[in-house]
Amino acid sequence: MHNPFTLLAYAVVLVSVGLACGTINTLASSGSAISLPVLLMLGLSPLDANATNRLSVLFGSVMALYTFYTKAEVNWRAGLEMAIPATLGGVAGVLAAETLPRRDMGLVITAAVLVAFLLLFTKLRSTIERPSDRVASISKAGLAALVAVGFWLGFIVLDGGTYLLLVLVLMFGFDLVHANALKNLLLVATSLLPVTIFTVAGNIRWMEGVLMSAGSIAGGYVGARLTMHERAKFWVFRILVAVLLLEIIHLAIQYGAPYIHSERLH
Repeated sequence: MHNPFTLLAYAVVLVSVGLACGTINTLASSGSAISLPVLLMLGLSPLDANATNRLSVLFGSVMALYTFYTKAEVNWRAGLEMAIPATLGGVAGVLAAETLPRRDMGLVITAAVLVAFLLLFTKLRSTIERPSDRVASISKAGLAALVAVGFWLGFIVLDGGTYLLLVLVLMFGFDLVHANALKNLLLVATSLLPVTIFTVAGNIRWMEGVLMSAGSIAGGYVGARLTMHERAKFWVFRILVAVLLLEIIHLAIQYGAPYIHSERLH
């Protein structure tokens, strides 16, 4: 990539992917469904792609959180209380990710995506599309669920925002705006440790990570502003469905192609 035009195109792609990832992560979740496949197509190994992607998730979440903060939408007391179990789960998730074989991780990812997709067509859809009449409150069951979600965020961040949104809306009763603000607070808290570990291990590709993070910061700002729009609930559900459906197709191709190829050889 010594050709300046090739380098410029490479940079434009990464910044654009970061912008899309940051916007979707903030407005809904699962922006990594876009960024991870692109990083893999650009030649990064699965481990390096996973590590590099965490950097853009972290910076995009920081920008989104700051934007929510300027609009006084962040419930800091509730967020800090929820960050403790989520971060503890994240520590366990990072340790598990270091020992799980690549094939097993692929199967876990596929199962998690399918569960998230199915849940969208149950209670979450009506909850997002209609104003909530519940009073938000912290429950022990919800905190326990955050340990599990934190584990997944430490394990691999893919779809972690979806599960955070499910817990915050369904178990704690937060409305869409406050749930998204708290989601980004928890993403920041649970991203710091994996980024630190991957940095020490040398798995982060810094040029790609910085370019994607630049786009993700802009996306975090755009997504946070869009979340406060009156039509946000209408679009959040549809974005979640579209992104998760694309991700299921991607996973089916990735993990089904080797078996199809093997059958043809026989």
